[in-house]
Amino acid sequence: MYSRQMSLNASLADELNTFYAHFEAAANNANAKANANGCIQKENANTGNAFIIPKNDVRRPFRIVNTKKAAGPDGISGQVLRACTDQLAPMFTEIFNLSLTQLVIPTCFKESIIVPVPKKTHPASLNDYHSVALTSVVMKCL
Repeated sequence: MYSRQMSLNASLADELNTFYAHFEAAANNANAKANANGCIQKENANTGNAFIIPKNDVRRPFRIVNTKKAAGPDGISGQVLRACTDQLAPMFTEIFNLSLTQLVIPTCFKESIIVPVPKKTHPASLNDYHSVALTSVVMKCL
């Protein structure tokens, strides 16, 4: 009985992976201009960008982040951001300002994990699931 259940779970996982893979393929086609780092870069990058984010503008949202939100692919939870705000804010401020200067968003902030969630107690088909995308909590803050 246990091996049959494992086989059914593996089969469902394979079907869901195939179903959701076409969304990823469409996104990859749309991002054909991605560079070697997986970042999309504007053609006319302005390295003299006058817009700079101060540390306090990063600290503030980190201190009030919703700690019940699930962590994204980067593994940084809201609890960690809130508890370590003073240590993390300077590093993320530097990352955000570098991103603004180079007009590039780091790949880790653009990634998401798609989790299938059943709409019904006993789903019978792939349409009985809806997808939830887990994205970086850091990017949700700003």
